[in-house]
Amino acid sequence: MDQRKIGEFLRKLRKEKGWTQMELADQLGVSNRSVSRWENGTTLPDLSLLLVLSELYAISIDEILDGRKKDENMTENQTIRKVADYSTLMEQKRSRRMMWLFVAAFITLIGYAILESLQLTYTEPWESISSMMLGFTCGVLLTGVLYCSSWLQKIAHTKLRLKSFILDPKKDD
Repeated sequence: MDQRKIGEFLRKLRKEKGWTQMELADQLGVSNRSVSRWENGTTLPDLSLLLVLSELYAISIDEILDGRKKDENMTENQTIRKVADYSTLMEQKRSRRMMWLFVAAFITLIGYAILESLQLTYTEPWESISSMMLGFTCGVLLTGVLYCSSWLQKIAHTKLRLKSFILDPKKDD
């Protein structure tokens, strides 16, 4: 998957609609910085946002992942494979980020344990430093629990549902 090609394609689609990055970001409930990163090929949108983008631009997810309009001879099986590859790629990136975050938290916890064993946690400036270290470690653990329990996915899904309700409250199903 060529992130730059996808980014250029997303930029082209946005400009065809006459939207600024901020306008698109508002529709998706993300920052304009996120849209900029997608269009520069630095990052890719989450799978849930790909679905919304495909609806906004009236194209298939397959076309977004290809970075071009769909060929006549493309099959449904190719689309499923591309979406699966994309999902796997995003999960690998997320797992790698979480691993490094946990490594940093573990190192920070060791630092806190050293300060505690030397009984420096009750003297300044070490008291403030040890409090920050403990807070960082607890924050990373909480983030890990949210990722592992899929609460973040539920929060993102609820956010998208609320946004679509706010934008189109009288939509008939």
